[in-house]
Amino acid sequence: MKLLAAFLLFASLAFAQDQPIKFRGAYIGQPLTDYGQCNGNKIKLTADGFKSHGRVCDGKGLIYHTKTRGLMNPKTEGEVLYFENQKLAEIKIMIPNEDWDKIKYDMTGKMGQPLSEAPTVYQNGFGARWEYSRGFWEKDGIVAAAGIKVLDIGGQALKDPLTNQPDTEGIEIRIMSANRAKMPETQPSSLD
Repeated sequence: MKLLAAFLLFASLAFAQDQPIKFRGAYIGQPLTDYGQCNGNKIKLTADGFKSHGRVCDGKGLIYHTKTRGLMNPKTEGEVLYFENQKLAEIKIMIPNEDWDKIKYDMTGKMGQPLSEAPTVYQNGFGARWEYSRGFWEKDGIVAAAGIKVLDIGGQALKDPLTNQPDTEGIEIRIMSANRAKMPETQPSSLD
């Protein structure tokens, strides 16, 4: 009986370790067929509320489920799933609030302690500074970056005309494999 219990415990632990890290039900490497069926180069989505863009069935494209709310300071919420060769390559989640402590807590629960936390700092011509939290995680070959998203153009923050503070769009979380994170197209341009 003890041998059977030990085997079941070992089997359950081994099975739990093989499970992918999921974010809103999605995980890196997930097959496109979980969201729809390809008919030639067109996709018929079966996931409720999702739309597609690009050549999802033929190579690179995305499916998304997003909503934008607000007129003066619009905020987008939802998820964008980037597919390459019919496998989920990157997940982007947009949360329309700035509850960084909750996001950090949730991310730490899934991925462990952040590897680093480095705020994004903006400053105006009068010396006023604004810091917006960011964190970076890595676990089992998956990397995640999360932080408060500041609206900017060319590295310059767009400012609220009433407060002169940078406009924010909520929190953005990006998840991908460590190998993808090292690819040139996922790195910031050196021309900025």
